[in-house]
Amino acid sequence: MAYVFLVLISLGVEVVIPLVIAIVCTMFYEITRINQRARKDRQLVSMFVLKLWFLGSTIFLVTSHSIREPLVATFPWLLRYYANFGMFAFGLPMIGIVGFVLSLRKGMYRYQFIQFTWIVMTLLFTVIQGGIQIKNMMRGMIWFLLPVSCVVNNDIWAYAFGKMFGRTRLLALSPKKTLEGFLGAFLFTMAWSFWFAGFLGYFPELYCPKVDFHSPMHCEKDPLFVQRALVLPSFIQKLTGNYLTTIQCSKAQQHALVLAAFASLLAPFGGFFASGLKRAFKLKDFGDLIPGHGGITDRMDCQGMMGVFTYVYLMSYVYSDAKCPSLHDLSSCALRLSDEGRIRLMRLLNESLSKGF
Repeated sequence: MAYVFLVLISLGVEVVIPLVIAIVCTMFYEITRINQRARKDRQLVSMFVLKLWFLGSTIFLVTSHSIREPLVATFPWLLRYYANFGMFAFGLPMIGIVGFVLSLRKGMYRYQFIQFTWIVMTLLFTVIQGGIQIKNMMRGMIWFLLPVSCVVNNDIWAYAFGKMFGRTRLLALSPKKTLEGFLGAFLFTMAWSFWFAGFLGYFPELYCPKVDFHSPMHCEKDPLFVQRALVLPSFIQKLTGNYLTTIQCSKAQQHALVLAAFASLLAPFGGFFASGLKRAFKLKDFGDLIPGHGGITDRMDCQGMMGVFTYVYLMSYVYSDAKCPSLHDLSSCALRLSDEGRIRLMRLLNESLSKGF
């Protein structure tokens, strides 16, 4: 399965985006069916239609927003539709709310509102997180692949160390999780992330941002991925007898350590949350799509939290100086300026260019 995933990754975002959407849809199905009552659902066909409407419209809005810049760069005529994106974002959910109100039936109010709340919360935990994962890969496939691999490796090492050295139970919600597995996985995930980030930095297809959907992945290598000599702390130098004083390291590898720390220490709480939900409804697994491993949600319970943290971390510390509007938005705004405004803008640009030379 891991090899299939790597092959899909190598085919680029055009393949991975539909894969993410398929995973999101499966998770939505697995979670929303937990609270369903078959007899009542047979009487409320409208709830099934509304569920599909909210899922489809939310995926459309979130995905189109996540891939906006490369999509407009590929198809410039879409810019006029994106100008009205806010109305779409309001109108599509509004249609669903109106449909829900019209579908209310006497004697079913409580059940219908419970289902509606369940749908909205599930969309928040699945589709929104899926959209954030897509935005991460638009920055470069490395920011999708690296966090995902950290969670997978942490899960593997936690199981291995728990089997070999596990003695102390970590949480009552997950009796099989041990403190020894938790700590062992932390150390090995940190080491993995450092090496893997350096390895991925050799492939332009993985570190280049997605500019459009028709050009090959090629860009000038960002200094973020260039390895330089890094002086090690004095206590590490002493531990090695001053044999090791510097290492070759890129800034991306340093950021990878932060992602690995989150994947090891906090992302597992997404799994604990899912375990609590299953216990609340007396379930062993969310589904049975993967024989012996439950459903897709059982495998992805930590990935959503990891993807959100990666996005927030990148925007706050890695690309914090890249918060300006896109070139399309800037040019559109500039063309809407008055003649006097355009003249002032040209004067400012000329002054900036003259200072640069």
